[in-house]
Amino acid sequence: MKKVYNGFDTASEIEPTAWREVLRIINEGTVEGLSQAPVPPTHDELFYRELRHSNEIFAAFKVHTMGNEMAAKLYDANGNLKPFDKWARDVSSIASHQVGSWLQTEYDTAVIRAHAAADWKEFERNRDIMPNLRWMPTTSPEPESTHAAYWRMKLTLPVDDPFWNEHHPGDRWNCKCSLEATDEPVVRPAELEPTQPQRGLENNPGKDGHTFSDKHPYFPSDCSRCFAYKKGGFSNRLKALFLNREKDCYNCPFINGCLYGSTKEDVKQIKKEARKAVQGSTITHPKFKREIKISRRSVDEWTNQPHIHYAEKNRMILHIDEVLKKSTYLGPGDDKKNDNITIHLFETSIKNDKTWIIVKEYTDGNTILYSISDSDNILKALRK
Repeated sequence: MKKVYNGFDTASEIEPTAWREVLRIINEGTVEGLSQAPVPPTHDELFYRELRHSNEIFAAFKVHTMGNEMAAKLYDANGNLKPFDKWARDVSSIASHQVGSWLQTEYDTAVIRAHAAADWKEFERNRDIMPNLRWMPTTSPEPESTHAAYWRMKLTLPVDDPFWNEHHPGDRWNCKCSLEATDEPVVRPAELEPTQPQRGLENNPGKDGHTFSDKHPYFPSDCSRCFAYKKGGFSNRLKALFLNREKDCYNCPFINGCLYGSTKEDVKQIKKEARKAVQGSTITHPKFKREIKISRRSVDEWTNQPHIHYAEKNRMILHIDEVLKKSTYLGPGDDKKNDNITIHLFETSIKNDKTWIIVKEYTDGNTILYSISDSDNILKALRK
């Protein structure tokens, strides 16, 4: 609140301290929900990353909404900045809702939906044996009537039925219904009239890896209304990706660029952590026989390099050993600027977009991690 009062730009930025704290709480709810599942998807690292990233985006828009609502009350009717104590009282209801009752509900629902998402992964694994899902009664001591019709009619549908895309336990805040896998016949009553999910809960997190949907009121209605989209300062390639695209907040380079790993303060912190964690170490790849050294320049080049997924790219340096081992070695190529250097490319991806890790081998035998690039022009350097 003091940062907002002292002029923090809530309209175009996300206050990092509040964002990290909200994210921590939502992540705790997700972890609790996954741990409650009978069979947590312990080996599905991609699924975990998707849930964590969706929580990052949700926390960003929540904090942005809260900051904007608070900043709107900074000035009195005459345009004068209110004394801090007066302003703090005026925004107390916003704070009590956003980091009180609403955050508690969001935490509780994150627990429920993470548990349901883990269950869904198990349903998909066992569909050959248990091909159908039955809607089970709520465990709430004070159940609402919205979902009651489903369990009373013993609604039972195939795992891959389109109904489950938008209608499922957890599509209402604090819903405590569940699904049960079964090999009993399908039950699809003719009078079935699905109830509409509440806003922010329209998606199936077991299918898309998103704890909440991007239709939540915190999110913009379309890309043109999003604070994160800035027409200036982006490469033509990035603009081309934005033009005519449908809203997809969980896979958007603009909001990703506002998260941890993108600001000057963040980059400085990542460099500090990387110099302590990986600088001076060596990494290897199963198809590349040389040891690759990580120098101070490696860290600087990696974090300074522009990239469509700038924040995610920066964080990758902190676990570069794992990243490199999972990449594909493409082979050697020529450094057009220096005949004494051979470059080696390793292909990986961020958010399903290809990206290339660059390693330089010098004539003295030293092989150094150099940088990372999302430009496919780098492939032209490979020897044919």
